[in-house]
Amino acid sequence: MIDFKGRNILMFSPYGATKHYGEAIKNELVKRGAKVKGYDERPSQNALTKITIRLLKKKIPQIFVKYIDSIIKKNQGVCFDYILICRGEAFTEIAINRLKKAFPSAKCILYLWDVLETTNVRDVIHCFDKAMSFDPYNAASESSLKFRPTFFVPLYGSVPVHVGYKYDIMFIGTLHSNRYKIINLFRTLFEKQGISSFVYLYVPSILVYIKDLICKFPYISIKKVYFTPISLLDSVVKMEESKCVLDINYTNQKSLSMRAYEAMAARRKYITTNPEIMQYDFYNENNILVVDIKNPVIPRAFIDSPFVDVDARIMHKYSVEGFVDDLFG
Repeated sequence: MIDFKGRNILMFSPYGATKHYGEAIKNELVKRGAKVKGYDERPSQNALTKITIRLLKKKIPQIFVKYIDSIIKKNQGVCFDYILICRGEAFTEIAINRLKKAFPSAKCILYLWDVLETTNVRDVIHCFDKAMSFDPYNAASESSLKFRPTFFVPLYGSVPVHVGYKYDIMFIGTLHSNRYKIINLFRTLFEKQGISSFVYLYVPSILVYIKDLICKFPYISIKKVYFTPISLLDSVVKMEESKCVLDINYTNQKSLSMRAYEAMAARRKYITTNPEIMQYDFYNENNILVVDIKNPVIPRAFIDSPFVDVDARIMHKYSVEGFVDDLFG
């Protein structure tokens, strides 16, 4: 385990619905003695800022550089040992070089938990001393990008295993691409098999819902979606109430979502539409069911059978402790 006593770390991570993942990394670093200054990877989480960054960050880099300059000003005189950027969609070479010039003794680390096709940061990987990605295919396509899966936050490891459950299956996720059609398919399956379920479908904004309602008509009822992301604590509570976790991967997504590791940490059965999970070291057909997205079948025996314990070394690998060791090691 790496000791960070006396180390100063400047950290950028998403402050939106996935803020708790960045906080878990920060908390682990602080627990080991580091002094961490944490900031959002974007100047703002509003929709206009996100759209502007995605479309114009390379044409008008000053949009983001102004934000970076304000952070540099706030930390004048601090000697950072590391600059950690998680995801970093808004970062350009100009912004990274600005940070490197202001804090020349800092080792720069990039971690991607979105695919390169989404974050569009392929052209800045060379600016970092170390760069890692949760996607094995992105890592294979870039010689300076190393593969490192994501992790589970500690709260999931404290979920108790008991006898009585409120739900057979839970699903929590953002409503995107063709996911609503797949959810409807699963709901029909649940009704036929008498499977009890909890479903939380998050839509980022009412404008996104209206756009999808028009483009994908007929669409899911507004009464069945939420415009606020579920909190970490509420997610953990629903995990405690459920026997199994359902995960529906993005269209053409190869890498695993964090939900896979969260289910493992909570000792819950995991049902997924992503066959790539069979390549991972924690795959066990007793715990993990891969279903056909066009014709899903969920045997009752799989739901009701007990979870098979995962080796402690593997569990540590996918914990935030193991993640930090690999990221900074």
